[in-house]
Amino acid sequence: MELENFSERMSRILLFSPLYRLRERKLTRRDGTETTAMELGLMTLLFFFEHMLDGRKDAGIRELAGFLQEQTNSQFSESFQDYEKLARKIVTTFRPTTGRRNAETFFDWSSRQERTAEFSYLKADKVDVSSNAQYYVLDEQGLELVFATKEYFNEYQLSINQLILRKQLEKGQFTLALRQVEEMRLDVETLRDRITRIRREIHRSIVSEETLAHYRKIVSDLNERLKSEEDQFKELKSFIGETKQRIQNNIDKDPGRKAYDSIMVVEQRLDVVHGKHRKLLELGIELGTSALAAAEEALYFSGVDSFNFENDVANRVFATPLPLDSIRTLIEPFLPLAKAEIWSPMDIFASQRLERFEREDRAEEFPEAELLAADHAAAKANIRQHYSMIVDDLLVFLGGKTQTTLQAFFAFEEEHRPDILSQKQFYIFWMILHRRHTLRFDASLGEDSPYREIMRQHPELLAITANLAPGLLELPGYTISNMNIEVEIHDRIH
Repeated sequence: MELENFSERMSRILLFSPLYRLRERKLTRRDGTETTAMELGLMTLLFFFEHMLDGRKDAGIRELAGFLQEQTNSQFSESFQDYEKLARKIVTTFRPTTGRRNAETFFDWSSRQERTAEFSYLKADKVDVSSNAQYYVLDEQGLELVFATKEYFNEYQLSINQLILRKQLEKGQFTLALRQVEEMRLDVETLRDRITRIRREIHRSIVSEETLAHYRKIVSDLNERLKSEEDQFKELKSFIGETKQRIQNNIDKDPGRKAYDSIMVVEQRLDVVHGKHRKLLELGIELGTSALAAAEEALYFSGVDSFNFENDVANRVFATPLPLDSIRTLIEPFLPLAKAEIWSPMDIFASQRLERFEREDRAEEFPEAELLAADHAAAKANIRQHYSMIVDDLLVFLGGKTQTTLQAFFAFEEEHRPDILSQKQFYIFWMILHRRHTLRFDASLGEDSPYREIMRQHPELLAITANLAPGLLELPGYTISNMNIEVEIHDRIH
């Protein structure tokens, strides 16, 4: 029978001993049902683990008690003091009050002798003298026990590798530390791919306020994680500097300079990984500002363009029997603000201006308002002409065909009208068309619609349909998804 590594296997089994000791402790809920403290013990480990990942060092008995009371909805007691006593007993199970480690004795059949396995799950950290509070952090076996209950991947992997690297450097395991730095480099590359994927999804998938809020939360969580990892990198850099200084001060213990050379290599490679991660932090911040703002702007203009007062408001008011209060609520956003001329008795205390009234009344003009109105009308006319020109080129390119792709049309424009590919309105036209799916040229388009000029220029055109197609079109300054385009003229596909 093979008994190799029997002692190590027993140690891994005994790693769960505190949880099984907590299982023997019975707890009674307020409704009379009983449970064990084993589940609360695992929740305690996860509480300290989450604080370690976030770089927070304010995890003590009171904070743990509040966490357990919140997670259990006060099922065991409404008193915070009771939860504080329970939290203290659980912490004592993982970290005895004697200050010694948890010890478990077993018989090693491979060596035919008794052995003792020692475990340290929690260790004391800083002390808050003002509140007389002791804070704790997970120790080596505490991390092993958390990892033994679940494999952590995705966004937490880099943070976990940072914690493992710190433990390896504390033990002087520089060869393993180099491997860990390489894994961290791969984690940074994975994060870069994830940020790129999120950026593309933001440009293509935001079609409602709910989707925008969903991606805003994703980007916010990502940036919080990147900032926490950046703090961990700074702490690792400081710790490596202290370790290097300690090795230099004890040069007699390292005559071959192997330890010093190894810690130098770890420092150099970690700096490279840190530099790549810092660029990811900049990308994450840019993603949360410009990318989301551009998507929100496109969503706003799409909603403004698709809104039709006649269909959305007027028809509903006259076609649906609604109470007066509901009608008032529906049309109130479109009504002008109420105006009233009032006079306050306090005006007599205001400073008075004395002036001489002239007999000739001079008309007051507001040239700024007239200029603004003229600019607005010119901008609308420019958009109409721009959209009409795009449809002109599309029909010329089709030449009687029914379908094409945006990629093929772009190739045509690059040859015949390359300047249009550098104009923002060109891409806004296709984005709005994709969100509407089908743009119909009929009486539903009002006189102020930007597509009205297309109807005048091409009265035979009935509709344009756009569907998403595989691939991205990369142009200088712009990126847009490929689309399948179909036109309809009269009662047949032309």
